[in-house]
Amino acid sequence: MTTIAHILGDWSRNIGNAFFQLGGLYALKKSVPDVQISLIGEMPGYPSYWNPRGGNPTNFFDWAEYIDVDYLVLMGPLFRPETEKIWGQGLAKIMAKGTKLVLLGVGMMKYDDGYVKTYRELLMRYRPYIFTSRDVETYDKLGDLAEHPYDGIDFGFFVSDLYTPIGLFSDERKWIAFNFDKIPEPCVSLSKTFLSSGQYDFEFAFDDWIWGVRFPRFRQKLAERSRYLMFLEGLFPGNSLTQIGDYEIVRTDHRPHPLLRRKTYRYPRVMVNDVPYAYFEIYKGARLTLSNRVHACVAALAYGNHAMLFTRSPRSRLLERMGLDDIRKHPMAINKDFLEQEKKSLLKFLADVFRRGQG
Repeated sequence: MTTIAHILGDWSRNIGNAFFQLGGLYALKKSVPDVQISLIGEMPGYPSYWNPRGGNPTNFFDWAEYIDVDYLVLMGPLFRPETEKIWGQGLAKIMAKGTKLVLLGVGMMKYDDGYVKTYRELLMRYRPYIFTSRDVETYDKLGDLAEHPYDGIDFGFFVSDLYTPIGLFSDERKWIAFNFDKIPEPCVSLSKTFLSSGQYDFEFAFDDWIWGVRFPRFRQKLAERSRYLMFLEGLFPGNSLTQIGDYEIVRTDHRPHPLLRRKTYRYPRVMVNDVPYAYFEIYKGARLTLSNRVHACVAALAYGNHAMLFTRSPRSRLLERMGLDDIRKHPMAINKDFLEQEKKSLLKFLADVFRRGQG
Protein backbone atom coordinates (compact mmCIF):
# COMPACT_ATOMS: atom_id res chain seq x y z
CA MET A 1 0.00 0.00 0.00
CA THR A 2 1.16 3.53 -0.79
CA THR A 3 2.36 5.36 2.32
CA ILE A 4 2.24 9.10 2.99
CA ALA A 5 3.79 11.02 5.90
CA HIS A 6 1.80 14.19 6.49
CA ILE A 7 3.38 16.89 8.66
CA LEU A 8 1.28 18.46 11.43
CA GLY A 9 2.33 20.81 14.20
CA ASP A 10 3.40 24.23 15.43
CA TRP A 11 -0.19 24.93 16.44
CA SER A 12 0.60 26.44 19.83
CA ARG A 13 2.34 29.48 18.36
CA ASN A 14 -0.27 29.94 15.64
CA ILE A 15 -3.44 27.86 15.62
CA GLY A 16 -4.00 28.94 12.02
CA ASN A 17 -1.37 26.35 11.04
CA ALA A 18 -3.90 23.71 12.05
CA PHE A 19 -6.48 25.15 9.66
CA PHE A 20 -4.50 24.46 6.49
CA GLN A 21 -2.74 21.34 7.79
CA LEU A 22 -6.04 19.65 8.65
CA GLY A 23 -7.45 20.91 5.36
CA GLY A 24 -4.58 19.24 3.54
CA LEU A 25 -5.15 16.01 5.45
CA TYR A 26 -8.83 16.10 4.50
CA ALA A 27 -7.96 16.70 0.84
CA LEU A 28 -5.52 13.79 0.79
CA LYS A 29 -8.05 11.41 2.33
CA LYS A 30 -10.69 12.61 -0.12
CA SER A 31 -8.56 12.43 -3.26
CA VAL A 32 -6.52 9.28 -2.49
CA PRO A 33 -8.59 7.24 -0.02
CA ASP A 34 -6.74 3.97 -0.65
CA VAL A 35 -3.41 5.03 0.90
CA GLN A 36 -1.97 4.86 4.39
CA ILE A 37 -1.44 8.33 5.87
CA SER A 38 0.74 8.72 8.95
CA LEU A 39 0.94 11.97 10.93
CA ILE A 40 4.42 13.25 11.73
CA GLY A 41 5.37 16.21 13.91
CA GLU A 42 6.87 19.40 12.50
CA MET A 43 10.55 20.18 12.78
CA PRO A 44 11.23 22.29 15.90
CA GLY A 45 13.42 24.91 14.25
CA TYR A 46 10.94 27.56 13.13
CA PRO A 47 11.78 31.06 14.40
CA SER A 48 10.20 31.83 17.76
CA TYR A 49 10.63 34.13 20.72
CA TRP A 50 13.26 31.78 22.13
CA ASN A 51 14.87 30.98 18.77
CA PRO A 52 14.63 34.16 16.67
CA ARG A 53 17.10 33.03 13.99
CA GLY A 54 15.55 29.61 13.46
CA GLY A 55 17.27 26.28 13.09
CA ASN A 56 16.74 22.95 14.83
CA PRO A 57 18.17 22.53 18.35
CA THR A 58 21.17 20.27 18.89
CA ASN A 59 19.47 17.45 20.78
CA PHE A 60 16.15 17.13 18.96
CA PHE A 61 14.87 13.72 17.86
CA ASP A 62 15.35 13.66 14.10
CA TRP A 63 12.64 11.33 12.82
CA ALA A 64 13.94 11.91 9.27
CA GLU A 65 16.62 9.32 9.99
CA TYR A 66 14.05 6.60 10.60
CA ILE A 67 11.04 7.30 8.39
CA ASP A 68 10.60 5.35 5.16
CA VAL A 69 7.49 6.26 3.12
CA ASP A 70 6.50 6.81 -0.49
CA TYR A 71 5.56 10.49 -0.07
CA LEU A 72 6.36 13.28 2.39
CA VAL A 73 3.86 16.16 2.58
CA LEU A 74 4.86 19.68 3.68
CA MET A 75 2.46 22.62 3.68
CA GLY A 76 1.98 26.34 4.17
CA PRO A 77 4.47 29.24 4.06
CA LEU A 78 7.39 26.86 3.67
CA PHE A 79 9.57 29.28 1.74
CA ARG A 80 11.34 31.51 4.21
CA PRO A 81 14.97 32.49 4.86
CA GLU A 82 15.35 29.78 7.52
CA THR A 83 13.97 26.84 5.52
CA GLU A 84 17.36 25.28 4.71
CA LYS A 85 18.32 25.28 8.41
CA ILE A 86 15.00 23.71 9.36
CA TRP A 87 14.38 21.17 6.60
CA GLY A 88 17.56 20.85 4.52
CA GLN A 89 19.21 17.91 6.27
CA GLY A 90 15.91 16.17 6.89
CA LEU A 91 14.86 16.36 3.25
CA ALA A 92 18.26 15.08 2.13
CA LYS A 93 17.94 12.02 4.39
CA ILE A 94 14.32 11.28 3.48
CA MET A 95 14.59 11.78 -0.27
CA ALA A 96 17.78 9.70 -0.44
CA LYS A 97 15.54 6.72 0.44
CA GLY A 98 13.39 7.33 -2.64
CA THR A 99 10.62 9.29 -0.92
CA LYS A 100 8.87 11.81 -3.16
CA LEU A 101 8.30 15.34 -1.86
CA VAL A 102 4.76 16.75 -1.98
CA LEU A 103 4.26 20.47 -1.30
CA LEU A 104 0.62 21.42 -0.74
CA GLY A 105 -0.76 24.94 -0.52
CA VAL A 106 2.68 26.47 -0.20
CA GLY A 107 3.57 30.15 -0.16
CA MET A 108 6.42 32.49 0.64
CA MET A 109 7.11 34.58 3.73
CA LYS A 110 9.19 37.04 1.70
CA TYR A 111 8.70 37.66 -2.02
CA ASP A 112 11.77 39.76 -2.84
CA ASP A 113 13.91 38.58 -5.76
CA GLY A 114 16.87 37.70 -3.55
CA TYR A 115 14.74 35.41 -1.41
CA VAL A 116 13.09 33.87 -4.47
CA LYS A 117 16.56 32.99 -5.75
CA THR A 118 17.26 31.22 -2.44
CA TYR A 119 13.97 29.31 -2.61
CA ARG A 120 14.68 28.19 -6.17
CA GLU A 121 18.09 26.91 -5.15
CA LEU A 122 16.42 24.94 -2.36
CA LEU A 123 13.91 23.39 -4.77
CA MET A 124 16.65 22.49 -7.23
CA ARG A 125 18.29 20.45 -4.48
CA TYR A 126 15.02 18.88 -3.31
CA ARG A 127 12.79 18.62 -6.36
CA PRO A 128 9.09 18.27 -5.51
CA TYR A 129 6.98 15.61 -7.16
CA ILE A 130 3.80 17.63 -6.51
CA PHE A 131 3.68 21.39 -5.95
CA THR A 132 0.42 23.25 -5.33
CA SER A 133 0.65 26.92 -4.46
CA ARG A 134 -1.73 29.09 -2.47
CA ASP A 135 -1.04 32.31 -4.37
CA VAL A 136 -0.29 33.06 -8.01
CA GLU A 137 3.12 34.64 -7.44
CA THR A 138 4.45 31.57 -5.65
CA TYR A 139 3.23 29.40 -8.53
CA ASP A 140 4.73 31.68 -11.18
CA LYS A 141 8.14 31.98 -9.52
CA LEU A 142 8.64 28.46 -8.16
CA GLY A 143 6.18 26.05 -9.77
CA ASP A 144 8.33 25.25 -12.80
CA LEU A 145 10.77 23.35 -10.57
CA ALA A 146 8.21 20.67 -9.70
CA GLU A 147 7.32 17.59 -11.72
CA HIS A 148 3.59 18.28 -11.25
CA PRO A 149 2.85 21.96 -10.43
CA TYR A 150 -0.63 23.39 -9.85
CA ASP A 151 -1.89 26.94 -9.32
CA GLY A 152 -3.87 26.05 -6.21
CA ILE A 153 -5.52 27.59 -3.17
CA ASP A 154 -4.90 27.57 0.55
CA PHE A 155 -6.12 24.32 2.12
CA GLY A 156 -7.61 26.26 5.00
CA PHE A 157 -10.63 26.74 2.76
CA PHE A 158 -11.44 23.06 3.33
CA VAL A 159 -12.25 23.61 7.03
CA SER A 160 -15.94 23.88 6.22
CA ASP A 161 -15.75 20.41 4.64
CA LEU A 162 -13.82 18.72 7.44
CA TYR A 163 -15.79 20.12 10.40
CA THR A 164 -19.50 20.84 10.86
CA PRO A 165 -20.00 23.20 13.82
CA ILE A 166 -22.65 22.41 16.42
CA GLY A 167 -23.78 26.05 16.34
CA LEU A 168 -22.84 28.00 19.47
CA PHE A 169 -24.80 31.11 18.55
CA SER A 170 -28.57 31.30 18.07
CA ASP A 171 -30.08 33.16 15.14
CA GLU A 172 -31.77 35.55 17.58
CA ARG A 173 -28.51 37.37 18.28
CA LYS A 174 -25.96 38.71 15.81
CA TRP A 175 -22.29 38.15 16.54
CA ILE A 176 -19.04 39.73 15.38
CA ALA A 177 -15.61 38.14 15.94
CA PHE A 178 -12.57 40.25 16.84
CA ASN A 179 -9.19 38.62 16.31
CA PHE A 180 -6.45 41.09 17.23
CA ASP A 181 -3.67 39.19 18.96
CA LYS A 182 -0.73 40.80 17.14
CA ILE A 183 -1.90 44.42 17.25
CA PRO A 184 -4.15 46.27 19.72
CA GLU A 185 -7.89 45.99 19.29
CA PRO A 186 -9.27 49.00 17.40
CA CYS A 187 -12.12 51.26 18.35
CA VAL A 188 -15.14 50.34 16.21
CA SER A 189 -18.09 52.70 15.79
CA LEU A 190 -21.41 52.19 14.00
CA SER A 191 -23.89 54.66 12.60
CA LYS A 192 -27.09 54.42 10.58
CA THR A 193 -26.40 57.72 8.82
CA PHE A 194 -22.80 58.95 8.65
CA LEU A 195 -19.55 59.11 10.60
CA SER A 196 -17.40 62.16 11.29
CA SER A 197 -15.06 62.45 8.33
CA GLY A 198 -11.37 61.80 8.90
CA GLN A 199 -11.64 60.33 12.38
CA TYR A 200 -11.24 56.70 11.32
CA ASP A 201 -8.55 54.64 9.64
CA PHE A 202 -11.22 52.64 7.79
CA GLU A 203 -14.82 53.41 6.93
CA PHE A 204 -17.17 51.00 5.17
CA ALA A 205 -20.79 49.93 4.85
CA PHE A 206 -21.87 46.51 6.08
CA ASP A 207 -25.22 45.01 7.05
CA ASP A 208 -27.10 48.34 6.86
CA TRP A 209 -24.59 50.09 9.11
CA ILE A 210 -21.75 52.49 8.43
CA TRP A 211 -18.68 51.30 10.28
CA GLY A 212 -15.63 53.23 11.43
CA VAL A 213 -12.43 51.52 12.61
CA ARG A 214 -9.67 53.42 14.38
CA PHE A 215 -6.47 51.96 15.84
CA PRO A 216 -4.54 53.48 18.77
CA ARG A 217 -1.55 54.74 16.79
CA PHE A 218 1.21 54.58 19.40
CA ARG A 219 0.22 51.13 20.63
CA GLN A 220 -0.11 49.83 17.09
CA LYS A 221 3.36 51.06 16.11
CA LEU A 222 4.78 49.57 19.30
CA ALA A 223 3.25 46.15 18.57
CA GLU A 224 4.37 46.17 14.94
CA ARG A 225 8.03 47.00 15.65
CA SER A 226 8.96 43.55 16.94
CA ARG A 227 7.49 40.36 18.39
CA TYR A 228 8.86 41.35 21.80
CA LEU A 229 7.41 44.86 21.83
CA MET A 230 4.09 43.27 20.88
CA PHE A 231 4.02 41.72 24.35
CA LEU A 232 5.01 45.03 25.92
CA GLU A 233 1.95 46.54 24.26
CA GLY A 234 -0.02 43.87 26.12
CA LEU A 235 0.63 45.75 29.36
CA PHE A 236 -1.83 48.42 28.25
CA PRO A 237 -5.36 47.91 29.58
CA GLY A 238 -8.16 46.47 27.47
CA ASN A 239 -11.83 47.37 27.60
CA SER A 240 -15.10 45.90 28.87
CA LEU A 241 -16.97 46.13 25.56
CA THR A 242 -19.30 43.20 24.82
CA GLN A 243 -21.59 44.76 22.22
CA ILE A 244 -21.42 47.20 19.29
CA GLY A 245 -24.73 48.31 17.83
CA ASP A 246 -26.78 45.16 17.26
CA TYR A 247 -23.74 42.88 17.51
CA GLU A 248 -22.48 40.77 20.38
CA ILE A 249 -18.67 40.59 20.44
CA VAL A 250 -16.60 37.42 20.80
CA ARG A 251 -12.81 37.55 20.69
CA THR A 252 -10.22 34.98 19.61
CA ASP A 253 -6.48 34.72 20.12
CA HIS A 254 -4.55 32.50 17.69
CA ARG A 255 -1.47 32.27 19.90
CA PRO A 256 -2.08 29.86 22.81
CA HIS A 257 1.66 29.85 23.60
CA PRO A 258 3.25 31.77 25.17
CA LEU A 259 0.03 32.61 27.03
CA LEU A 260 0.27 35.89 28.92
CA ARG A 261 -2.94 36.23 30.89
CA ARG A 262 -2.64 39.99 31.26
CA LYS A 263 -2.40 40.42 27.49
CA THR A 264 -4.82 37.74 26.31
CA TYR A 265 -7.62 38.22 28.83
CA ARG A 266 -7.69 42.01 29.05
CA TYR A 267 -10.99 41.94 27.13
CA PRO A 268 -14.19 40.00 27.86
CA ARG A 269 -15.29 36.88 25.94
CA VAL A 270 -11.84 35.78 24.80
CA MET A 271 -11.44 32.28 23.40
CA VAL A 272 -7.93 30.83 23.11
CA ASN A 273 -7.18 27.14 22.69
CA ASP A 274 -4.50 24.80 21.38
CA VAL A 275 -6.91 22.82 19.18
CA PRO A 276 -8.72 24.45 16.25
CA TYR A 277 -12.33 23.29 16.44
CA ALA A 278 -13.62 25.93 18.85
CA TYR A 279 -12.27 28.56 16.44
CA PHE A 280 -14.30 26.98 13.64
CA GLU A 281 -17.42 27.30 15.80
CA ILE A 282 -16.83 31.01 16.29
CA TYR A 283 -15.92 31.83 12.69
CA LYS A 284 -18.98 29.92 11.51
CA GLY A 285 -21.27 31.70 13.97
CA ALA A 286 -20.02 35.28 13.53
CA ARG A 287 -21.53 37.24 10.65
CA LEU A 288 -18.35 39.31 10.41
CA THR A 289 -14.76 38.62 11.44
CA LEU A 290 -12.31 41.50 11.83
CA SER A 291 -8.78 40.17 12.13
CA ASN A 292 -5.05 40.77 11.84
CA ARG A 293 -4.57 37.11 10.85
CA VAL A 294 -5.04 35.65 7.40
CA HIS A 295 -6.40 32.29 8.53
CA ALA A 296 -9.05 33.76 10.79
CA CYS A 297 -10.38 35.34 7.61
CA VAL A 298 -9.95 32.10 5.65
CA ALA A 299 -12.07 30.15 8.15
CA ALA A 300 -14.79 32.80 8.28
CA LEU A 301 -14.91 32.96 4.49
CA ALA A 302 -14.96 29.17 4.14
CA TYR A 303 -18.06 29.03 6.35
CA GLY A 304 -19.81 31.60 4.16
CA ASN A 305 -19.35 34.73 6.27
CA HIS A 306 -17.75 38.12 5.74
CA ALA A 307 -14.24 39.02 6.89
CA MET A 308 -11.88 41.98 6.81
CA LEU A 309 -8.11 41.71 7.18
CA PHE A 310 -5.90 44.26 8.94
CA THR A 311 -2.30 43.46 8.06
CA ARG A 312 0.44 44.36 5.62
CA SER A 313 1.71 40.78 5.56
CA PRO A 314 2.44 39.41 2.08
CA ARG A 315 0.57 36.27 3.13
CA SER A 316 -2.61 38.12 2.15
CA ARG A 317 -1.78 37.09 -1.42
CA LEU A 318 -3.61 33.84 -0.73
CA LEU A 319 -6.82 35.86 -0.37
CA GLU A 320 -6.12 37.76 -3.57
CA ARG A 321 -5.91 34.36 -5.27
CA MET A 322 -9.60 33.97 -4.33
CA GLY A 323 -10.61 37.29 -5.87
CA LEU A 324 -10.58 39.12 -2.52
CA ASP A 325 -8.20 41.91 -3.50
CA ASP A 326 -10.06 44.55 -1.45
CA ILE A 327 -10.44 42.59 1.79
CA ARG A 328 -8.07 45.03 3.49
CA LYS A 329 -10.35 47.93 2.57
CA HIS A 330 -13.76 46.57 3.56
CA PRO A 331 -15.43 43.28 4.53
CA MET A 332 -15.81 40.72 1.78
CA ALA A 333 -17.39 37.30 1.32
CA ILE A 334 -16.22 34.64 -1.10
CA ASN A 335 -18.13 33.51 -4.14
CA LYS A 336 -19.39 30.08 -3.08
CA ASP A 337 -19.56 28.63 -6.58
CA PHE A 338 -16.04 29.80 -7.34
CA LEU A 339 -14.71 28.30 -4.09
CA GLU A 340 -16.40 24.95 -4.67
CA GLN A 341 -15.04 24.75 -8.20
CA GLU A 342 -11.52 25.55 -7.00
CA LYS A 343 -11.69 22.85 -4.34
CA LYS A 344 -13.14 20.32 -6.77
CA SER A 345 -10.43 21.01 -9.35
CA LEU A 346 -7.68 20.76 -6.75
CA LEU A 347 -8.95 17.41 -5.47
CA LYS A 348 -9.12 16.09 -9.03
CA PHE A 349 -5.55 17.19 -9.71
CA LEU A 350 -4.30 15.39 -6.60
CA ALA A 351 -6.26 12.24 -7.41
CA ASP A 352 -4.94 12.13 -10.98
CA VAL A 353 -1.29 12.69 -10.06
CA PHE A 354 -1.26 10.21 -7.18
CA ARG A 355 -3.02 7.65 -9.37
CA ARG A 356 -0.29 7.99 -12.00
CA GLY A 357 2.35 7.69 -9.29
CA GLN A 358 0.78 4.50 -7.96
CA GLY A 359 0.41 3.05 -11.43
